[in-house]
Amino acid sequence: MPPVWLQRLFALVYVLFCMVVGLVLLTLPWRSEWFDTGWILHYPIAQAILQHAFVRGAISGLGLVDIFLGVFEAVSYHDRL
Repeated sequence: MPPVWLQRLFALVYVLFCMVVGLVLLTLPWRSEWFDTGWILHYPIAQAILQHAFVRGAISGLGLVDIFLGVFEAVSYHDRL
């Protein structure tokens, strides 16, 4: 069993990671940088798919799930002794 301080550090890093990734997934599909990146300009079919509101909403939904996971971990954390 890892020490308590290591468990708390892991929980903190996990919560911060979930929050950051969730915010990026939540906001990025609705920003203009979503289409201005260089790699997507080479694939017009992928660009057409990524412009659909359903795809944007699905990616934003994954961001909400990720934020929920981070909040759930922060609220339900307890030390394992």
